[in-house]
Amino acid sequence: MDSNKQLEKKLADYRRFTLTLLILSGYMYVGVIISLYEYKTNAYYYLFAVIAVLLITAFIFIKKINHWQRKLGEE
Repeated sequence: MDSNKQLEKKLADYRRFTLTLLILSGYMYVGVIISLYEYKTNAYYYLFAVIAVLLITAFIFIKKINHWQRKLGEE
């Protein structure tokens, strides 16, 4: 029973962190738009790489959340 509560807390933390990563990638995308059209710099190449890493990490966390939810549902 105690392990279920720990798993639920871990799920809640992963959900919050995933949401944070998605919000951060949205802000970074706005930075790309500003960099492209306002300042006309090449900084958007670096921002695209950071956005890709953030979205890949969020995708991995979503996969873990789904796995743990199924595991929690089985018990």
